[in-house]
Amino acid sequence: MERLSEALRNRIKVTVKRTREAIADSLVDLEQKSKVSLVDVKKQVKTQLFETKNQVKTQIFEVQQQVETHLVTWNNFRQIESIQSDRLAIFLLKLLLKEQKSTTEKPRFKAGSLFPDGSTTLAALTLVLRGVAEVLSQKSDLSWKVKSDSILSYEKPVNKGRSGQIEYYISDESLSPQKQALTIDAALTTIEEFDPRAGAIHLIYCAKALELQQPWNQAFVIDDKQLVEYTGLSKRRDLSKSQKLEILDSLVRQPAQVLAEITWFNTDKVPAFTTRDWQIWNVSVEHKFAEAEDSHCKLIGLTLTVKPGEWARYFLNKSEYYYHTGIITKKTVQTLFSIGKQNVGAARILIWLTFQIVPGLQNRLIGKTLLEIAYGEKRVTAAASDRQLRRCLADDFETDMNVVKKAGWQIELEIGPDWLENKQGKRPTGFWQELLISRWRFNLPSEAQQRLNYPQSQNRINRQTKNQCQLRSPSGEMIRKARKAKGWSRAFFASTMGKSISWVDAVETNHRQVSAKDLPMLIERLGLNSKD
Repeated sequence: MERLSEALRNRIKVTVKRTREAIADSLVDLEQKSKVSLVDVKKQVKTQLFETKNQVKTQIFEVQQQVETHLVTWNNFRQIESIQSDRLAIFLLKLLLKEQKSTTEKPRFKAGSLFPDGSTTLAALTLVLRGVAEVLSQKSDLSWKVKSDSILSYEKPVNKGRSGQIEYYISDESLSPQKQALTIDAALTTIEEFDPRAGAIHLIYCAKALELQQPWNQAFVIDDKQLVEYTGLSKRRDLSKSQKLEILDSLVRQPAQVLAEITWFNTDKVPAFTTRDWQIWNVSVEHKFAEAEDSHCKLIGLTLTVKPGEWARYFLNKSEYYYHTGIITKKTVQTLFSIGKQNVGAARILIWLTFQIVPGLQNRLIGKTLLEIAYGEKRVTAAASDRQLRRCLADDFETDMNVVKKAGWQIELEIGPDWLENKQGKRPTGFWQELLISRWRFNLPSEAQQRLNYPQSQNRINRQTKNQCQLRSPSGEMIRKARKAKGWSRAFFASTMGKSISWVDAVETNHRQVSAKDLPMLIERLGLNSKD
């Protein structure tokens, strides 16, 4: 046993020795191989660094060569082109200064154009011309009367007849220099033939008349190219030139078919007068024709010569009679001309707003007044007992108000039902009464308000605005009589004013004064004069 154990120990010792020798040999081989690998890696890194450094040097040299070349070229250019470059620098400096000033400068005006700033123009919007616009737009819905000689007339008192009155008549389309008023049947036929687009032509005449220094002694000339531009016919690609001229030829004389006899009483400021010449516009048209293939004459040009009548001596010379200058927009004129007979209500509202809205005042209207302007008092009254007519007028009213908004006029519903603004769903029961007592506020288009900031516009308009703002509160007795004359109850009058019945009682008994804020609306609702 001992021998066996000794032999086993020896074998283990030999095995351990051999194992140690093998491990030592392996370590030596591994160390030699590692040294060789490190040497190779170092060589490769050095080679790559050298190559990279050479590439960088080469690139740097090339860049330096390019920079030196450009510097030489630039120096040569500066030496050769020094004068031209100086001029270029001065030009660029001037251009920069011009761009900086353009943000503060007012828009440039185009000489010779009806709309010199591209969107607005000043126009004569005096009382006489307002009546002509009413005749062209309201037509038979006005309060026409038959005189003793069977002549049809529309009377428009001034200051409830205290200052004077204007009587409007209708004439035929004859070229006679002396126009004659038509009798009832012929006048009514002519009135119904008036085209709503003639209102746009009338506004163009109002603007052109203001350009004259002495309009009662002078005339202005308009050719077909100007009319096509002003009315927006230039946008009608579906019409030939001949068709456009025929449309204009049928409209340009219609404003001249309205005559006016003006009688003004003697007052503290101005003496009395009566116009001998009834013509508002004396229009002569020169036609240009060319022979067509079928031997018929083809209209190829129009030239209008328009002279204001005797009324201009009193109303367009900045006198104390009723001088009124306002602003009309190109969009309003072109909208009036484009809608034609499709939206007569919108045309009537646009005409009314153009002559009635005064900058700086609170221009408010109740729904009933708006409906009567758009569709006539008779139809609005008849709608109270006609359900179908009520629906028809309400539909037309929504459409026409959208047309007025698209023309640029700012409209706000102050008091009224939600369905008038949302336009969704079915109208509720009692919608007609809600529409009658609704209250709307109007303001000039944004481009017209911008035009008011120009000094040349302010000088002409401030005087009229000042006169309009000098309002005196009527007495309580006068308010009560005016309310009863309209057939209004105190409750209805209170609703139109947005007030309570107790407010109406206090005002009518002189226990309360109408505020400056509510006074313009009260005067407009009751039809009172601003100086009453």
